Amino acid sequence: MSKKTIIVVGAGIVGASIAYHLAKKNVSVTVVEQATPASGATGKAFGWVNTTVTEDAPDAFLRRTAIHDWLRLIQEIPEIKVNWSGAVSYGTTQPHQTAGLQPLSLAALNALEPALNAPASQAWYAQQEGTLEPAEVTRQLLEKARSLGTRLKIATPVREFIRSEGKIRGVITPDECLLADGVVLACGIEIPTLLASEGIVLPVIASPAVLYKYHSSQRIVETLVAGDDIELRHAPDGSLIVAEDYPPGGDISALAEQVKSAIHRRFQGDVLLELFAQNVGLRPTPQDGYPLLGVIEPAGIYVATMHPAVTCAATIGRIVSEEILSGQNPQIPESYRPSRFIFP
Repeated sequence: MSKKTIIVVGAGIVGASIAYHLAKKNVSVTVVEQATPASGATGKAFGWVNTTVTEDAPDAFLRRTAIHDWLRLIQEIPEIKVNWSGAVSYGTTQPHQTAGLQPLSLAALNALEPALNAPASQAWYAQQEGTLEPAEVTRQLLEKARSLGTRLKIATPVREFIRSEGKIRGVITPDECLLADGVVLACGIEIPTLLASEGIVLPVIASPAVLYKYHSSQRIVETLVAGDDIELRHAPDGSLIVAEDYPPGGDISALAEQVKSAIHRRFQGDVLLELFAQNVGLRPTPQDGYPLLGVIEPAGIYVATMHPAVTCAATIGRIVSEEILSGQNPQIPESYRPSRFIFP
């Protein structure tokens, strides 16, 4: 019998995870990427495997299984590295009914983060959480997928879709027509634009965030620190990575200086910081906050997008690949289905 064939549009961390999980199940996969892998939101993501949310959070199901799936992926692809340092958080708003968070005494906080000037508010520790380098993990997932037979086409935009018997069964690129048993859209904020050509309106919003990278003269945090004034971690090379909301006025250079001042206020020692990269990432966020996973009918095209993609990518790859092979995955909550936006 011939292999099932699937086209995955988008080579960010979600598309790469879906491609790998499908290839592992002996599916013939082609990944089509309009630029280069991780060139969109993935390459500008903070890299926090953040799983501590309330039970009623829109993405609670995916976050609850995220760590298990990342640990499984590390076993399957040892090149993937996750730093399970845990995360220290603090702020004036106390979390309620959030599993995995333990309150920190001042002594415990000092033991975890000796350079941190203790905040006036309560601090918590999520021991099970970790960090990873999103672009590198995406590359590793794609390399493994390619070793299993996946074809990767970069710098290849999708011009239009190919329909067969009313269903989308392929894409047209500048250099060829690709046919398959199914098409998966995992291209983030590009999904609404592509679907609009088919008369389908899917409200995925581009939510901007800023990522700063500084050369740091010393290590100032041991975990990931997320407070109401600063959110930062060290990369494996020792550089300091800081995530910030996009400023109302749009001046990200001025915000970079404010970030440096916040770091000097919050941390002890005379650390020298040199900014070497600042990027705005457009995070794909469904309008109602719930993930989008499933087939859009009657077009028959699969969509997979959410925020935070880095946290949930390993789980999304697993459950989406299972659904594509079986036709239906009852694990996926109905609240995630695109049918909540699509009307006849």
